[in-house]
Amino acid sequence: MEEKGFSTSTFDTTKATLLPSLFLNGERFYIKMQTTSGDTALAYGDTGGGIAMIPEDVIDKLQLESKLKYSIMKGLMPIKYIPFNDIIKDKYIPPPIMLRERILRRPISRVSVPLLMIALNDEELKFMVQSMPFDIFLGQNFFMGKSWTFDYIHRQIWVNTPIPLSETNNPSVQHLGFKKNNTQESIFGHPSLKIEVNGEPIDVLFDSGATLVLSELGKKDFNTKEKTIGGSFIAKSIFDKWRKEHPNWKYYKGADYRNDVIEVPLVKISGLEVGPVLFAERPDEAWSVGMIQSMDKVVKGALGGSALKYLKVTLDYNTELVKFEK
Repeated sequence: MEEKGFSTSTFDTTKATLLPSLFLNGERFYIKMQTTSGDTALAYGDTGGGIAMIPEDVIDKLQLESKLKYSIMKGLMPIKYIPFNDIIKDKYIPPPIMLRERILRRPISRVSVPLLMIALNDEELKFMVQSMPFDIFLGQNFFMGKSWTFDYIHRQIWVNTPIPLSETNNPSVQHLGFKKNNTQESIFGHPSLKIEVNGEPIDVLFDSGATLVLSELGKKDFNTKEKTIGGSFIAKSIFDKWRKEHPNWKYYKGADYRNDVIEVPLVKISGLEVGPVLFAERPDEAWSVGMIQSMDKVVKGALGGSALKYLKVTLDYNTELVKFEK
């Protein structure tokens, strides 16, 4: 038995639609969503993040107490959630989908409506919100099942912009990798792709939400008062190799909270050269033990706003293709 809810058919999937958005220094973005209470919610777009959620503190702000529902889910129970269409009234905003390996019940009927999980107000979330406020967090399951254009150059977000399979041989197009089940269905929405640095191919996560949380040293290094900037990440083993082989590359010790940052002069993505690009180091285990749980392969880093800001990117989760343009 499934819980019934608002139909998602009001979302038009047939034509490209420009969504209202707000870009942070051209490196990261919010999608502006009109709520049923008449407010505008700032929804942070993070293709490399977890599931779509809303912090508890926002419930009061947007007067959503009456919309709360309770359920159970394997590994996270009990949990609270709000049906997506109980909050967002704009039919041009696509709903998130539920990850295939999750089963949500309330408590007898299976929940099948699009939803936003209520995020636990733990220390990690508090740190995130203090560093970069948002009303709604749009993780991997918001972007899955759709095609998107993230036009960093013109600061625009489009949905329903498919890449046809006939584009496969286009040098600016490459295949995306997704973790799949035995029937070849994507069970997570974390895309892998390749970049190239000094002729070396590197598998990375496409991570629109990648953020450097600046230390006081970092703020001085980058001459900013901002708490955060868009970034990219790289495994420590590669970070150390770059440091050894390229001592002339700019290096910022402890700039990203407690992590070091390196400036790579040139990164090649699908044949296009962009740069300079900031990469913050992360432990190799973050990828080989952590992210491998939701990815098709062990990647060595994440491509975020410090590289994407130079590009127009079309990401098609259905044909599993990505196209980069300058």
